Amino acid sequence: MQKYIHYEKWTGQVVGHTREKSDCCIKADMPADNIYSYIVFDDKLYKRDNIVKTPLEKKLSIIEYGKKATVKINIFPDDAILKIIIDKYYIQTFIDPNQFDRIQFIHPVLKIYIHSKKSPQLLGTLEIDLDEYFKTGKYEQDISTILSKVNITDLVFKTQRCFEKYAYEINKNIAQPKVVDRNLIDNNIHLEITRCDTEWDLLVKNHIRFWQEFDSVLNDKITIFFTDKKDRNKLEGSISFRLADLKRNEYLICKLGSSLDRVKNINLEDKVIHVNKNYLNITYTNENTSN
Repeated sequence: MQKYIHYEKWTGQVVGHTREKSDCCIKADMPADNIYSYIVFDDKLYKRDNIVKTPLEKKLSIIEYGKKATVKINIFPDDAILKIIIDKYYIQTFIDPNQFDRIQFIHPVLKIYIHSKKSPQLLGTLEIDLDEYFKTGKYEQDISTILSKVNITDLVFKTQRCFEKYAYEINKNIAQPKVVDRNLIDNNIHLEITRCDTEWDLLVKNHIRFWQEFDSVLNDKITIFFTDKKDRNKLEGSISFRLADLKRNEYLICKLGSSLDRVKNINLEDKVIHVNKNYLNITYTNENTSN
């Protein structure tokens, strides 16, 4: 039976299926297995595998200054070094996470062009081999020649986007005063995760007393990833929530899930926790909360 399959523009993730159109949808036969284990690419439905299938814009876009992005350019002017960090946990949403160790990209070369605000002259081109990057997790470039020609604040970065969000940031090597979080003075965690009496639910307990410390980030999306202890690139499951919800309810019950819903009977005691926000200290406790 054919239906309109709705998906996210940049990731191709299937978000639903109806008999009505939307801005991002294709009409296709429904697969016999789980539709959410598929993605949409070039108006076709594909089973998730180890290939990252992303659109590639023909036009050049200017990369904005900022802290949050899938592809982040970090510039260290004191060392004349440029580093690129790509969010590997986000990239896993494009593929079967169990094949992350064989990851390949349909557009394997990410090009970033460096210009000056004061001149249209091309100062340099960065070429990141994405297949190679995800083997090493590292990309660094000496930009001393570029910085000898232009002030660091006059740099402009452009790219043909294949991910939704890019950003660059200038990192000065200045010692910053250590900020003390009052919540950690008597207790070294902010949130505690425990297992409920079902296979799929986790309870997030709140140990935050001074919510003023988090006023500016209450609406941030917090995602906690559980990865294999022996292979940190192997995503086993995740939960997401906002601190605002936790503040209002004191605790939350979150459904454990992954892009392929392969987390039934997952053994969390054998997993490593990662969180997408470094201002939170989170721990997992092996406790059954069947109350």
